[in-house]
Amino acid sequence: MKRERGVILLLVLWALTALTVVAAELARTMRIEGLTAETYQQEITTYYLALAGFERALYQFLRGPQKGHNLLIPPGGPFASNRTEQEEQEEDAWERGDGQWQSEEFGAGGYWVRVSDEGGKLNLNQVDEPTLRQTFANLGFDIKFSEALTDAILDWRDSDPLVRMHGAESDDYLALPIPYPAKDGPFDTLEELMLVRGVTPALFYGRDGPALRELFTVYSAGGRGGLINLLTASPAVLQAVLGVDAATAQELIRRRTEAGGAELSSLAPGGAGRLLNSLPSVVSIESIGYLNVGGSPRRVSAVVQRQGNNGFRVLRWQDRQEADNAPAPAE
Repeated sequence: MKRERGVILLLVLWALTALTVVAAELARTMRIEGLTAETYQQEITTYYLALAGFERALYQFLRGPQKGHNLLIPPGGPFASNRTEQEEQEEDAWERGDGQWQSEEFGAGGYWVRVSDEGGKLNLNQVDEPTLRQTFANLGFDIKFSEALTDAILDWRDSDPLVRMHGAESDDYLALPIPYPAKDGPFDTLEELMLVRGVTPALFYGRDGPALRELFTVYSAGGRGGLINLLTASPAVLQAVLGVDAATAQELIRRRTEAGGAELSSLAPGGAGRLLNSLPSVVSIESIGYLNVGGSPRRVSAVVQRQGNNGFRVLRWQDRQEADNAPAPAE
């Protein structure tokens, strides 16, 4: 009888152990599912916050010409009407397309947005060889590296299989661990630049210096010879095109912002740049949505072309974009 009671006790203990393991596994599973649902909800929220920022910037981008604004009108100028100077400055920041980050609180979080004029960058498919070489030299790149990078870019986009002195063609790329041929054609997207020999992700995104993605574009409608609009160019582009140092480029940006660009009329020597007072026609809009508490930021971007006073066309849309060089969300 005692032996039977001992067997029953062991069975009960085994049953309790099994039930404890099952209960613990169910609790773990429910916790994981709860965290997954919360993460998904946060991701959806930040995504729509990013979309809200994009729509906000797009609205201001389209509204500027309707109000008669241009790049030479300083904030609070003749079109200020009944708005305060601060309101005019905020609108001006969205319209100019000079690549300055703007932030707004919205709902449970907010968004960081910047509008960059594609006409204020060097067109990667149109920039000529001397301008390209001078660009890298002005940014302080090593001479040998600048020559190799210039020749590799030109070899990638030209239509012939001939290799420049420091360049690369299909034979070089086909010898890589993951082989691919040289395109021998124009760049379709800026990210394609990372396929060119010597262009690393760190160089492209600016982790170790000037970001190539901030210098070049494939969408500007400007002329050949590396002409860019100095009224919307970023500090890196001003440094590259004008040959000034980083501090001088930042000072030019400050003066340009305060005076609406009117003081920069002497900055286009010898075709190094140009001054267009009309608002940008093709811009890239980057928007980062974030939550005040928890969640990871979500980033979307698009290249938008103005069509008339009311219309627009999306040339490219990126629903998820790597958030390199993104500002920290507001506290």
